[in-house]
Amino acid sequence: MRIGIIGAMPQEIDRIEMDFEAERIEQIAGRAYHIGRFAGAECVLVFSRWGKVAAASTATVLIERFAVDLVIFTGVAGAVSPALNVGDIVIADRLLQHDFDVSSVGKNATEMFAKFEIPLLGISYFPVDSRLVELADHAAKEYLASHSFQTPLLKSKGNIYIGTIASGDQFIAHPNRLEELRSAIPDLLCVEMEGAAVAQVCYEYGIPYLVIRTISDKADHSAGMDFITFIKDIAQHYSHGIVQQLIPKLLTM
Repeated sequence: MRIGIIGAMPQEIDRIEMDFEAERIEQIAGRAYHIGRFAGAECVLVFSRWGKVAAASTATVLIERFAVDLVIFTGVAGAVSPALNVGDIVIADRLLQHDFDVSSVGKNATEMFAKFEIPLLGISYFPVDSRLVELADHAAKEYLASHSFQTPLLKSKGNIYIGTIASGDQFIAHPNRLEELRSAIPDLLCVEMEGAAVAQVCYEYGIPYLVIRTISDKADHSAGMDFITFIKDIAQHYSHGIVQQLIPKLLTM
């Protein structure tokens, strides 16, 4: 099995890169694809850059050029659900693009597209394989049970949530937009800028995928505060630790 590992910011995968046994690096479209081994598996590690287009392009290269069998996207997200706190971990069981809406366009004379529905695919939500979600949940629990971070940004270990993640080309930092998202997607846990794009690419290619996010902020006026510091001090360690625990489980599937 060859596994593709993506982070939207270099800080999100820096810790993984430290333990990555790179055989070579290929530069494609301004991105460095590290080909080698991590946690006992053949992997390709890459920083995608921010946003859906960048993430989709990166996922396509992983599939087309490097023939990965599975894609893992790891990084941070902003909480939408009031139940979530900074430091919590969210594992997607389905993803959608919250800024994709052609519902005012008719499929035909009698039927309209549903909000968030992707034309021709006929779905709004991209499902994640339940077995992969279960393995990711176990990996996250094992990691949290064996590690502890005490910093000004994180006073206690986070909780693990499984549910809906939405992606859009917006950094959500206003309470009004947050309320709009809660109203439109009642079960939404968090928002980010890449996961659903990767999910769509993988879905169309028939490649399994996982999106695992650490909550860095509440997606409100405080969202920009200590964002990079949180990624460096907390999130990159969570990404490294969870993926490191997860990969050996994937190899037994």
